[in-house]
Amino acid sequence: MAARAERYTAVAIVLHWAIAAAILFQLPLGFIMHERAEHGAATQAVFDAYQLHKSIGLTVLGLSLVRLGWRLLHPPPPFPEHLPEWERFSARAVHYAFYLLMILMPLSGWIYVSAGWSVHDNAPLPVQTRWFGLFEVPHLFNLPQASQDVRADAAEAALGAHLTMAWLLIGLAVLHVAAALKHQFFDKDAVLAHMVPGLRAPFETDTGPKQPVRRAILGVGLGAVAVALIAAMAASADLFLEASRAPAVEAGDHTHGAAPEAPAAHEHAPGTPAHDDTPAAPGAPAAESLVWTVDRNASSIGFSYVYEDDSGRSPFNGRFNRWRADIRFDPDNLDASSVVVRIETASARTGVPAHDSALPTAAWFNSAAHPNAEFRSTRIRARGDGRYEARGTLAIRGQTREVDLPFTLSIDGDHASVSGNTRIDRRDFGIGSDDAGDDLISREIEITVRVEARRAQ
Repeated sequence: MAARAERYTAVAIVLHWAIAAAILFQLPLGFIMHERAEHGAATQAVFDAYQLHKSIGLTVLGLSLVRLGWRLLHPPPPFPEHLPEWERFSARAVHYAFYLLMILMPLSGWIYVSAGWSVHDNAPLPVQTRWFGLFEVPHLFNLPQASQDVRADAAEAALGAHLTMAWLLIGLAVLHVAAALKHQFFDKDAVLAHMVPGLRAPFETDTGPKQPVRRAILGVGLGAVAVALIAAMAASADLFLEASRAPAVEAGDHTHGAAPEAPAAHEHAPGTPAHDDTPAAPGAPAAESLVWTVDRNASSIGFSYVYEDDSGRSPFNGRFNRWRADIRFDPDNLDASSVVVRIETASARTGVPAHDSALPTAAWFNSAAHPNAEFRSTRIRARGDGRYEARGTLAIRGQTREVDLPFTLSIDGDHASVSGNTRIDRRDFGIGSDDAGDDLISREIEITVRVEARRAQ
């Protein structure tokens, strides 16, 4: 009679290789993400990779639970008769350890992101997890509502466990592969052939009757695994290219509370008049008494928004570190007064690395294509008691809208203090509308202006 090896079911084989492919992809991705985040390189590629890593990790958790259930209902092929007891025990131990790690490792990552705390920056980092951008994943153990100390401790413990289990998984994988090759080439038994479609055991002379249903399941299932792996590699290509060619960014560029970036020598300092490239509004005279010079250290342009997920609402404040203004103002001659402000959108900072890295990207400010936002007044009116309103146009991402900016003004000799704020709908300018996090960030953005200026002499 022709000899033929027994094999795992087609479903078990597809689940095995799907989980194996996901883990083999996750390990280098995770180590690169961790290394770059640890050195402050919180770029958009890193942020996207984290979202992909979380989605695949949760998928591994689900598939592992299904695989465990399938194994309990469909016992695997028996060990070869020649196998000594110590090898049988070792094989069982490795398999049990694999199941334990495949379940606990994604859970530890889930706990880490639920804590909403960046271990690298030792600061809050409330980022919602969306499974491949399709739906929000709830946080575990109500961690976002816990105190900062509890969240920090949970994040540190979970990330430490996550990294330790990653190394244990690598060690087990090496043992697993080595044992499978030993069975195929030294023991010459059917252990490896049980799991590899199309592979014959060394003693096999017949593969048995045709099984179209089994072949269909294997073909469709393994084909889907290959397509998913290619898609994941394409989605994370930017991170791998970035890691291979770019040095890590210094931590000071993205840490919380970092000082505003100093402008390059050839740039206008923030808040200084830009007479060379920002002309006054048409018809405005260049009289010296109208021109004001902004004190950059005492002035700011800020913005605020709300991040909202199933754990609640979290307000965030940010500022633009590089901007320049041409202010020509006389309360007794408002028709000749004008304001032109240009803001470098890539200088936006919130103190949250994930948000800061996302803001300049194409989905948000698209700073590469539209490096500047501009407010240009068309009319300034007095409202009484030191209150004024500047009506003008605001241009962001190539979209222009009319905006009213109410402000208060106090002039003491040659010194002026201005405080104003307005609100815009970011979707009017296409900001964030194509991003997966669009529905997590409030549409209404408040813009706050604080200016200290002196009359030019």
